[in-house]
Amino acid sequence: MALTATDPMRGDQPQDLDARLASPDFLTDPYPIFRRFRAESPVHWVGAWGCWLLTRADDIEATIRDTERFSSADRVTRVIERTPGWETGLAALHENFAVGMAQTDPPDHTRVRGLVSAAFTPRRVEALRLRIQELVDGDLAGPLPAVVIAEMAGFPVEDRERFRQWTYRINSFFFQSGTVDGTAAASADAAIREARAWIHDLLAERRARPRDDLLSALVGAERESDRLTDAQLLSTAITLFLGGHDTTTQLIALGMSALVRHPDQLALVRERPDLVGAAVDEMLRFDAPFQMNLRYVRESVAIGGRTLQAGDLVRQALGSANRDPARFDDPDVFRIDRPPSRHYSFGLGPHFCLGAPLARLQAQVAVETLVRRLPGLRLDPDADPMPDVRPDITSRGLRSLRLAFDRPGS
Repeated sequence: MALTATDPMRGDQPQDLDARLASPDFLTDPYPIFRRFRAESPVHWVGAWGCWLLTRADDIEATIRDTERFSSADRVTRVIERTPGWETGLAALHENFAVGMAQTDPPDHTRVRGLVSAAFTPRRVEALRLRIQELVDGDLAGPLPAVVIAEMAGFPVEDRERFRQWTYRINSFFFQSGTVDGTAAASADAAIREARAWIHDLLAERRARPRDDLLSALVGAERESDRLTDAQLLSTAITLFLGGHDTTTQLIALGMSALVRHPDQLALVRERPDLVGAAVDEMLRFDAPFQMNLRYVRESVAIGGRTLQAGDLVRQALGSANRDPARFDDPDVFRIDRPPSRHYSFGLGPHFCLGAPLARLQAQVAVETLVRRLPGLRLDPDADPMPDVRPDITSRGLRSLRLAFDRPGS
């Protein structure tokens, strides 16, 4: 039986840390607060969230790799099931996250991932470079990743605003506060239903007339063992647009925000465009778009002096791991010529982000093009000096980023 938030077996914890998680500062700049957690309570029970918070890189890496005791299955459905009346009001949302690729463990996860992974090989991703450059030259940040994933998956590009809005509604159902918000959950359930109807028609088209896209590959698996149930097909298709554009949009936005706030590093990219790949990885490490992983504890386990019980939920603070001095020298310094190191922004192990090469490529093309084409690129002097961050503890992102630059030739 999982322990309650007030159970003394949770152990002594610095009480003011919980208040820091609820403060506006945690959304604007979580990293000083993560620093305190790593030093004072690296395995911390957060009563308001109903889960453990892990902030040290060693603990996060160990629990991500341990899929036997820290499971992806049930991690989201357990949160949904805390909402009264979920069986009737949130049934579509529950089913989507019960069978999705990101919410399963091997071997089921391996089977579904194998059907999707062929689209993300280095050769196929690199073949998109010219198309991505063409899109960057036309528009940027928001439209770019949505168009790229639509073309790859086989979604109608003209519908990209629809699946962008579905993404925001689905992702916000509990991630903004760490717990389920009833109104947001109802909106997310409605978004799942709308998206399923849309995808159902697309899948029917692919069954009749297959194309060279991911939807056709999913419905055309030849071996019976590879075939997906209808629920798995719909959930996998939804996963493609959930993970395929918003985090990449925010990688570009957060990365450019970091770059213009560090003019010496911006100048270095301008002088040495060969560093753009390293710059993108430093952007990912320094301010990760995906901040929190969620896992479900399958059996009692001791970690960091605490005892986690079967049934507990664990949030792995990837953003904190990326700033852990035990893994990175001067972790709070933004330095694009940092020696190569493995950050945690794409996860680890079986659930390492399939779209990582595609996200990197889009960000590299976008950053290189912005720096090359916009002389004097800088933060708009009339903009608020504090980042305009959306209220989301899991999917970190900017609502806006105001930049200024000089007219070419001026």
